[in-house]
Amino acid sequence: MTSIFESINAADPASSTLDPKRLFRALPKPKNSKYQFPHDIQTEVWDMWFRRRDEADLILKMNTGSGKTVVGLVIAKSSLNEDKGPAVYLVPNTQLQEQVGITASELGIAWTDDPADPAFRQSEAVLVVPVHTMYNGRSRFRLEGHGNTVHVGTVIVDDAHACIPIIEDQFSTTLADTTPAYKGLLKRFNSVLKEQSLSGWTSITTGSETQAVPIPYWAWANELASSYALLNAVTETDSKDHQFKWPLMRNQLALCDVAFTSKEVEVRLPYPNLAVIPSFTNAARRIYMTATLADDGILVTKMGVDPNCVTRPIAPSSASDIGDRIILTPVETSRMVTIEDVKASAANWATSLNVVVIVPSRHRANEWQPYTSEIHEKTTIKAIVKRLNTQHVGLVVLIARYDGVDLPGDACRVLIIDGLPERYSPAELVEAAAIGGTEVMSSQQTQRIEQGMGRGVRATDDYCAVILLDPRLVGRLYSAADLHQLSPGTRAQYELSATFAKSGRSKPMSFFADAVDAFLARDSAWTNASKDAVEGLTYSSLSSVQPLLVAERDAFREACAERYTQAFELLQAQFSSISNARYRGWIKQRAASYLELVDPVKAREIQVKARIDNNYILKVPTSTAEPKLSHLGNQADAASAHLGQYAKPRDLEVVVDGILFDLVPSTDKNSHKRFEAALDIVGKMLGFNASRPDATTGIGPDNLWAIGQDSYWVIECKSEAVASQVSREYLEQLTHSADWFESQYDISQHPYLPLLIHPSRTPMWDAVPRQTARVMSFDLLAEFRIAVRGYITALCSTDSYRDPSEISKNLNHFGFAARDLANRWTQTFRAPAKR
Repeated sequence: MTSIFESINAADPASSTLDPKRLFRALPKPKNSKYQFPHDIQTEVWDMWFRRRDEADLILKMNTGSGKTVVGLVIAKSSLNEDKGPAVYLVPNTQLQEQVGITASELGIAWTDDPADPAFRQSEAVLVVPVHTMYNGRSRFRLEGHGNTVHVGTVIVDDAHACIPIIEDQFSTTLADTTPAYKGLLKRFNSVLKEQSLSGWTSITTGSETQAVPIPYWAWANELASSYALLNAVTETDSKDHQFKWPLMRNQLALCDVAFTSKEVEVRLPYPNLAVIPSFTNAARRIYMTATLADDGILVTKMGVDPNCVTRPIAPSSASDIGDRIILTPVETSRMVTIEDVKASAANWATSLNVVVIVPSRHRANEWQPYTSEIHEKTTIKAIVKRLNTQHVGLVVLIARYDGVDLPGDACRVLIIDGLPERYSPAELVEAAAIGGTEVMSSQQTQRIEQGMGRGVRATDDYCAVILLDPRLVGRLYSAADLHQLSPGTRAQYELSATFAKSGRSKPMSFFADAVDAFLARDSAWTNASKDAVEGLTYSSLSSVQPLLVAERDAFREACAERYTQAFELLQAQFSSISNARYRGWIKQRAASYLELVDPVKAREIQVKARIDNNYILKVPTSTAEPKLSHLGNQADAASAHLGQYAKPRDLEVVVDGILFDLVPSTDKNSHKRFEAALDIVGKMLGFNASRPDATTGIGPDNLWAIGQDSYWVIECKSEAVASQVSREYLEQLTHSADWFESQYDISQHPYLPLLIHPSRTPMWDAVPRQTARVMSFDLLAEFRIAVRGYITALCSTDSYRDPSEISKNLNHFGFAARDLANRWTQTFRAPAKR
């Protein structure tokens, strides 16, 4: 007779085996499980991990589709078997949580999605949850100082690159302009906002535009107690999210960045304070799994990862196990192809295939409405992804889903990236204005683009055609390939695609459509070339971590511990090593913000020095005067000096395409800042000296051009306007800018033209333009863009963009010579409309 206690002494290899290879074989998989045998790459990674498993931080780099999830789950199970304590598997979102759960079940690994489940607490099952389940103000893992925290032995962070912005967002609270907190904070900082930016303050108080204005850290420190009271009083009615974020950051409120728009105020910690959840920071093992991060340095600054493990990631010996992609840029490659041509082709492909378009905003998504009604964002994303994975849907537009979405196989055969991933929160807008264009910001954006391009290839035998539709994307990746910001696999596929696309110059869209069709049909000429391109690739790793990255994280830790002087000194030691002036100014400002809490006088001195490096950061009232703009001498010589910074004609053409894209009027959020920045660069390409007084000092015009012979253009840009008449408010702003110019320059020596860029030439009935003011209508602006493109194309086609004599001929030909500029590109205002 069999004893009821017979199983007491029976050994269960699935619960006792530690070696991941042996454990994989011992797991009690279901009969029909697809995971009967491990891949060589998986066993290679398991062996490396097993030898180094006692290191607190480890990075695992594996290509998408190489079995990363299986590797992570078996590691978690091995750690449970080793009695290292409960194991948590963190993912970016619920969709990936569901997929990991399915994989765990097929492996025969017990799992749960409930942090209170006894099986998790007793190390009998792996907890699989979205990362925000651990990091939120009401975390069931419990916050530091809030009773006994949940003991965790092992944490697996899957898709670490996608988890980072989610964790960052948990340390930021945003409150609408209808809330008492917004109104109370606005009342306290009203004069400070006006001091930082007159135009920004005007947009906030009138409820117009989307300009973000920061609160200086010194003003925030002076109102800390009253600000705390307002934020602490926010109710669930005011904000459903606040209760999940405020507890994470309230003890470090003095370190927060604060920014206003007319619609909301954001209070944000500059780095995640991970120590607030001891379950994470006290875990014996933290494993970060990533597929696409070429530069893992961000794991140091954002996640506090040990720098030593960044230089020694665990990765297979080969990185050639990557799905196949052709990456095409039809609009940029051929002047015969338009955006509408690409959209029409997308609609044609969608009759038999799933075609997915990723856009940065609702505004950009609406441009696809003539082609599809399948437009999805956060609330509907899970349902549409499920449909794509199970059936033919056709053309689908996803808003701001550059990561955290898996679309394997037939779920997505053509992927179109239509727009750069943008930064839209108030604090992000402030940061973008301050350090946009620096290598740090470009690297972050490039990595998000690469994440987006990887949505449609989720296995080594998967394939997907990728089309980049925004010229700024091409410009970013064109530069990124040179800077090695892309991962090895993506870089190889992009370069192979670019080699093929050279034969498509001056070809119609049908050329590129045929290429996509042949690629999807698995044309052997392509597949062989593609295999050769990735053969022998290895995973990249840093030979060393930049000391600045370590200093940023260590300084924040010191500041959280109220050792503000030490925090300042850690960053101060790095000032001289930062070559980019704008980023150096940004770091100096961060250092000064720490010092402010113990030595306000010295902090202000540092801030003044920071403004010398970067005049787009916080303005110190006594030092915000705009340096006078002088003309650059001979116009053609000045244009040659500016254009000569580009090594090759193609480099210049790619950059100009992106600039002209930004010079198109748009109602998209923050587009006016990109428009003003583009106009500034165009001025310099035409041989004029140019600046942006409002952006750098908070007062003055949006753009100022010194066009030679001591003459100037004072420009107000209304690129987000849609009205058919010019409002009184806009003309008053132009008048204020003209008054500013007259207060700064001797107009008897420096004549100037006040210029408004607006859809219309007709003022409203109650609006009167300044006597000398002129307008560039959007219709004329369109002609201006065409002429700029013609000017650059002419110079690049003959490789004469460094030759002043050729530049002079083309300036005259296209109407850009200073003497012709006003007559050719501006118009008088019409009579005001009738009341």
